[in-house]
Amino acid sequence: MIIPKFNFPFYGIIIVLSILIGMIFIYYNIKKSGYKNKQILLYFIMYITFAFIFGKLYTIFAYGEGNIITAGLSAYGGLIGVIIAAIIFEKILPTKNRTIKYTILSLPLVYGLTKLACSIVGCCGGIPYNGIFKVKYLSHEGIWQFPIQITETILFLLLFIICYKLKDNKYINYIVLISVSILKFLLDFLRYEHIKIIITRNQIFSIILLIVTIIVFIYYKKKNVLKYK
Repeated sequence: MIIPKFNFPFYGIIIVLSILIGMIFIYYNIKKSGYKNKQILLYFIMYITFAFIFGKLYTIFAYGEGNIITAGLSAYGGLIGVIIAAIIFEKILPTKNRTIKYTILSLPLVYGLTKLACSIVGCCGGIPYNGIFKVKYLSHEGIWQFPIQITETILFLLLFIICYKLKDNKYINYIVLISVSILKFLLDFLRYEHIKIIITRNQIFSIILLIVTIIVFIYYKKKNVLKYK
């Protein structure tokens, strides 16, 4: 498939719509906790602010690009930001971790939808590839590539559906984060960036996220065991 160059700002529109869909999902689920709309609005202000700041900080420190104004937004940085926002908000207005739970559950949904933007404009491209479903971006005058962006969209949306069906599992937060880190780590092997280096920055962060999630899981599991002895 050959993707033409678009002058319409599809990228920005899709990113904004993806975040809005994630926020609607969160709103619908935490509204059941009895939050007032003003309280939820406060959370969404924190959600957007932290996602924006950490999304840019990740790009600055991981890629050494730009500053807080000019740097692009990183999905992994945004992930860190919204989780921190949820944890802080949960401390301010406790809801038995519903805010944290549904924020984490929304991550594969939002990420999967944002990759639609990448699939249109050609950023975050795949490795050179001449097989079925290969793509070429006229805007980049590039080679045939593996359609990694739409692959990520499909797989992360499937992950969201599966995890949502498991939402009543008491370990769902850990299931989502572990699944996201493993899936992202594996899919990065199919990105163009990977042909230049052995392990990408995203893969390094995926490993860190996996290790931190497992450590936190073990810590809280042991803590709860001791609590009920």
